[in-house]
Amino acid sequence: MNNSILIKHNNTPNNVDDLFLSTNIIDFNYNNSDYKNIDEYISKEIINSLKDKNFDKIFIKDNLSANYLELYGLRVAYHIRLSSELSEQKKFLPIIILSDLDGCILNRLEPMAKIIFTKNVFLESNTKASTEKYNSKKIDKLIEKNFLDNFLNLIEIQPPENSSSHNIANQWAIYRWAEFLKVDSPAIQKNKATIENMLYFKYLLAKYPLSEKSGIKQAPRKTQSQGKVLYIDDEWNKGWSDIFESYFVKQENITFKTLEQLNKDTKYYELENFLNETVQSYEPDLVILDMRLLQEDHQTNINEKNISGIKILKHIKDNINPGIQVIMLTASGKSKILDEAHKYDILGYIKKEHPQDATTKTKETFEKLKTLIDIGLEKQYLKDIWNLQKEILALDIFSKKQYDQIKIEIKSVFEILNSEMENKFIYAMFAIFKVLEIVVTFYIEERTENKKRFAYWKNSNIKIPIVNRENFIIPIAHEDKNDSTENKIRVVLHEKLNIKDKTLHDSISQITKMRNDTIHPNGKEISINKVNISDWFE
Repeated sequence: MNNSILIKHNNTPNNVDDLFLSTNIIDFNYNNSDYKNIDEYISKEIINSLKDKNFDKIFIKDNLSANYLELYGLRVAYHIRLSSELSEQKKFLPIIILSDLDGCILNRLEPMAKIIFTKNVFLESNTKASTEKYNSKKIDKLIEKNFLDNFLNLIEIQPPENSSSHNIANQWAIYRWAEFLKVDSPAIQKNKATIENMLYFKYLLAKYPLSEKSGIKQAPRKTQSQGKVLYIDDEWNKGWSDIFESYFVKQENITFKTLEQLNKDTKYYELENFLNETVQSYEPDLVILDMRLLQEDHQTNINEKNISGIKILKHIKDNINPGIQVIMLTASGKSKILDEAHKYDILGYIKKEHPQDATTKTKETFEKLKTLIDIGLEKQYLKDIWNLQKEILALDIFSKKQYDQIKIEIKSVFEILNSEMENKFIYAMFAIFKVLEIVVTFYIEERTENKKRFAYWKNSNIKIPIVNRENFIIPIAHEDKNDSTENKIRVVLHEKLNIKDKTLHDSISQITKMRNDTIHPNGKEISINKVNISDWFE
């Protein structure tokens, strides 16, 4: 049997060993090796040995250790079928499992024994006679086009017992995204080695090849936005940060930063402190926030309100700046958790690809990410609106009760702009203009109480230098007086605040015209944008 391979562990009869060339016998010796796990040993020792040999059949003893129940030989058979390192010719060659048990007992002992019911896998007794009969036996080959029906659909590989669903999802998603974006780094390479050695992931790679699962091999579309993005994830150094950094480096006018102080041992109060310091120095417009950031998040039946990502989201919105836009990153599809996140006005969420969810596709994930980033950075002006609102409301005058009406209108500006209502820029303009009207009313009342006449600007059609006070003050009884709200506002700016800046006065004219055109459109097209609102509010 010069063209056959035998994989054994001192547990085949000598007369069976004699049938094979010594160079074609592979001794399986995992228990005396330094490898961390059985899959790594099989991939790096057994599969690599097969790559360098020429053969047409593979004989494998079912148990390859002193413990018969370990049945490592069955695992080796799966690795051969699923290892991309082997050529198709070698992967699909006949495999003969040599056993001292019959198929019924073998299947009771080990679910992996299902492989003996797949094409081109045979179960034979561990004897010379059984082995010899394959010496000249011709066997039809398993071929690629029948691989799915004759093998993959007949088996099922379970994830390792000592691995959590969260870790599996992270490793799988990092691999898929890194391959899709063509990202390479030491962390990515380490994760890739795990993926390509572990039998469970080999099974997933065979079942969900990247080109099929993503639907495309080209890089995702670029965003046209600009701004600052902050990434928060306890597993940032396992490849996630490299992936996002690579993605954002290719986007023009976007800067990217990772909260690198975060690790598995971080306490929640430390996390808040790290975030506060980073926000103060970096001033992000958009945050990509992982849902589970701390060890305690993985407790069974944890209340969704106590998940660290939800708590940090609430902290950003309640204590830092609700105008900062947040995209959640999650491996969970649980509706209760996502519903809780939506209470705090997230833009949306990106789901990490999970092996048990074949509906999540890499290309679609990045298309969704691009869309959410565009929306988020388009809304970055809300961060400035909130800061301006906070600055205005911190003025001493708002400690007095008579200014409560103005306070209500000022607070409504952010609420309106942060809503999904139609024509929100128009309603925000009305709120700002209402503040100006109230201010004018206060000033008129003040002058009346002091028995002073209110001064009006001359007819608005007349070009008057702002700095010329003589042309600014006209007696109230003058027939040319212009008592429009616009001119009353200008008088307040000039008389009360001594503001003569032409740009500011022009801005008053602009908001007044927009407000009047909105109330009395006369067929005119009204166009108000976020820049207008920000300027008027300031």
